[in-house]
Amino acid sequence: MWGSLTDVVLSDTIRSESVGTIKVLEALNVQPVLLTGDNEKAAASIARQLGISEIQANCLPEDKLKYINEYQNRQEAVCMIGDGINDAPALKAADVGIAMGGVGSDIAVDAADIALVDDEVKELPHLLALSKRMMTTIKINMSFSMGLNFIAIILAITGTLDPVIGALVHNAGSVLVITNSALLLKWRKCQL
Repeated sequence: MWGSLTDVVLSDTIRSESVGTIKVLEALNVQPVLLTGDNEKAAASIARQLGISEIQANCLPEDKLKYINEYQNRQEAVCMIGDGINDAPALKAADVGIAMGGVGSDIAVDAADIALVDDEVKELPHLLALSKRMMTTIKINMSFSMGLNFIAIILAITGTLDPVIGALVHNAGSVLVITNSALLLKWRKCQL
């Protein structure tokens, strides 16, 4: 005869690349925070394994939203990563919301700005580094375009640059901007 079952313990499994991902994010000056609906013991166990020091356990959707608003009120940029219906309000409120597209709920994916289609958390450092590189590329492209157009306007006003050459200069500048932007397609800085 079977004895009575008094306690059942379930635990989330940590992905093998998660610890490395957290370390790389911290090296990029990102402070990871664990917001979870799990109880304190389960949250503390997961956080300890991942090396996360800031934990908020027993969170309902409105609690996650409250914590995100608190960080934003302190002028801190917030990136929320989630996969469930209960994460949707926080994903929407965060400066950047990232949903796990493969295992995530449709509501979470719709609320997020970015969906990781293959759920590879190891891509998060690359995503962050790529977004920083993209902003640098945009600033370079804008400065180059405005500088080139300013010089072309001055040359056109003085009569040095005729309309046909001006159009060619403008198009050549556009090609250079597009080429510089296309370099981002193969750019990769962070590897685990």
